[in-house]
Order: sequence, then structure tokens, then C-alpha cells
Amino acid sequence: MNAKKILGFICLCTIHLGFGQNITAIEKQLNEAFQKINYWSSEGRDFKNSYDSLAAANTKFEKLLVRYTSSHPQTITNDFKFLKKNGLIIATSEDGKFRIYSWDTWTGGTMHFFKNIFQYKSDQKVYSKAGENQGEGDPGSYCYQINDVISESKKYYLTQNKAILSSGMSYHNIKIFSIDNGKLNDKAQLIKTLSGIKNQLGYEVDLTASANRNYEGRDYGIEYDPKNKIISIPVIQADSKVTAKKIRYQFKGKYFEKL
Repeated sequence: MNAKKILGFICLCTIHLGFGQNITAIEKQLNEAFQKINYWSSEGRDFKNSYDSLAAANTKFEKLLVRYTSSHPQTITNDFKFLKKNGLIIATSEDGKFRIYSWDTWTGGTMHFFKNIFQYKSDQKVYSKAGENQGEGDPGSYCYQINDVISESKKYYLTQNKAILSSGMSYHNIKIFSIDNGKLNDKAQLIKTLSGIKNQLGYEVDLTASANRNYEGRDYGIEYDPKNKIISIPVIQADSKVTAKKIRYQFKGKYFEKL
């Protein structure tokens, strides 16, 4: 190996080592900020002004996460194992170009309030932004799965989300995203219903309802079959009873259509 090749090899190793050290330092700083949320929501809760400290910890973590995920492209492929171990929820699309980071702010009670950071890749650049502030009384939701679908040569992303409204109530939805001209489109429409083409499907589950008194199932979540491209949601009766029946929408080449 000549001197020029050796020098090039050393430079390449140095670059990779630098990236590794950089991402390690980033995760360490993020994890320290995230643990502050856990601290003020648990053992620090009895201190004076603990709620203000908890809110401040959430804001600090949110800003740090947006800053690092928008300025360091390698974060979109990093597994952030320590953050996930401590409670951060990360859902990544199948093509690796779209990711949602979600976490419980612990600012609620039996109703859980969530924050989300959206990260995406377009034209070899990585972008990141915080989710919009929810309206008063809206706890938000967390994303736990993202699947990819191509419709007429365009990529769409199906995100599965859950909101925790109380110990026995939850809201579930599947929402469509796309990346258009370098911007994240959260109003992309891909689901054909009787009332028109929709951006999302959702429903509420109330296990506290008398109709569900003897319900012991765990099949009330959204199901998606990526092989056959079928979305399945449970039939909820007018009295809130969760049934074993399913409403199914299958992708027919352009839209998801009811079977």
C-alpha cells in the first residue's frame, strides 16, 4: 500500500471515529436531559415548584432533540438504545427516511400528555421539527409504528398512534404522511371512504363502559398487514362495546379502500 492510500485510509478511519464519538456525546447529553424529566416526574415531584421544573425539563429536551436531529444526519439511523431504555419511543419508516420520536411528558395524571419530534430525509439532507402544540385538553399521542406505501410512484408513510386518555380510555389512529419538495406533509390523503379521501382513521376505546365490563381482550388496537397492505380496525358499537369484528381497508394501487 503506497503512502497516499495509507493516508487516505487513516483519514477515513479518523472521520468514522469522529462520527462515532460525536454521536456518543450527543446521546449522552440527550440522555442526561431526558433523565431530568424522569427525575422531576418521580422522586423530585415533592419539591416546591416541581411542576415548573418538569415543564422546563421537557422544553429543554425537546429543543436539544430538534437541534441534534436537524444538524447531525447520522442521528436518523442511530438506535439511541439508552434513550429508548429510559422511555423514549422511536418509530422509523421502512426506508429509513422518516422517524418520529415520542415521549410522555408526565405532566398529566391518568391522562398522559405526549410530545413528538418529526425527523425526515430529503435530497440527502436531514430535517427535524417539533410537533405542533396541542389544544387545551388534547394530550397528544405517541407513534409506535411506521410503514411505507408507494402510490403512483410516490412514497407515503402510515403512522400508527395511540393516545392515553385515562386508565381505561384510549384513542387510536393511523395517519398518512409524505415528503413533498423537501417538506413534511402531514395532510397527505390515501384512505378512500364513503365521505371522501381521508388523511387518517381513528376511534376511541372505552374499557370503563358497562358494555365492556367483561371484556378481557387485547385486540382493540390498529393492525396493519404490510404484505397484503391491509389496515384493520375493530368495530366499536354505539354503546362503546369493543367487538371482535374488523373493518378492513386494503391498498388497491392508488388508495386504501374498504373491503
